Amino acid sequence: MNSNSKSIAIIGGGIAGLTLAICLKDSGCNCHIFEKNAEFSEVGAAISIFPNALRVFKKVGIIDDILAQAGEMSKVFLKRSDGVILAKSEPVYDLPQICMHRADLHSILLKYADANLYTDHERVDVKSVDNNKARITFSNGESKTFDAVIGADGIHSKVREYIINDGAPVFRGYNIWRGIVESDFDSGYGSETYGNGQRVGIVPVRPGVYGWWATCNEEFLQNDEPEGTKPKLQRLFGDWHHPIPELIENTETILKNSLSDREPKRGWTKNTITLLGDAAHPTTPNLGQGGCMAIEGAYILSECIKKYGINEDS
Repeated sequence: MNSNSKSIAIIGGGIAGLTLAICLKDSGCNCHIFEKNAEFSEVGAAISIFPNALRVFKKVGIIDDILAQAGEMSKVFLKRSDGVILAKSEPVYDLPQICMHRADLHSILLKYADANLYTDHERVDVKSVDNNKARITFSNGESKTFDAVIGADGIHSKVREYIINDGAPVFRGYNIWRGIVESDFDSGYGSETYGNGQRVGIVPVRPGVYGWWATCNEEFLQNDEPEGTKPKLQRLFGDWHHPIPELIENTETILKNSLSDREPKRGWTKNTITLLGDAAHPTTPNLGQGGCMAIEGAYILSECIKKYGINEDS
């Protein structure tokens, strides 16, 4: 079945969903992206974009926009908390290894996404209907039918509930704090530092701007009060090597999340409804490849749709 004039609903207006819409440009498909929030935006701090994902952006013609908003990681260190270097590498690929603010990446993807955009559309039900169609019902009472539905709605995916229904994500025993801060520390520097049940990472997101994260083994979303987030981080990491204490001290906004993923499962598709990105294969951020795999997956899915079309047998 040819993909021309097919209507595709993408549930979730994040990196995976927007990338898919960009990759499907000129395919003949009509993409509709539904976001549950009141606006299309991205929360978070730094995101790593390795050459495997950059190749996708090069293929679709937006790599220059990406590189203009990014910081290249030209030297990477693994360290102990006292600063002793355990390993060092200088990445050499055909494309650079970069990091950038998630909001900057999201803005670029939103700019190029060829799709109809809908806010305040939280999905409450999805199901296959006759003639190889899929119907979505939203919390605002609307119901719409499409040739295909792509669940790009993250680790807590409602579309995954319909397809796999494997319960809640699995908490992995530690939480993460993230921040973005201006610093003239060291151009191109990236590192990960290891302590006892703790880690700190530093990456360049733009010239003179760094992203950092810190993890600690503790209860799910353990409250930082009454001590307070920054005093707690200063207690945990205040004696770690330069520039970790300074980066934490100078960060205005610090975000905190639990770190969870899921046991790998096969069967991401039911009829013309399928999963993409974290909805299909969420990961903890240890390798910095979660976003990259979502970007790669969006490109691969778009190529499959272009080649094989949309029907429940493909």
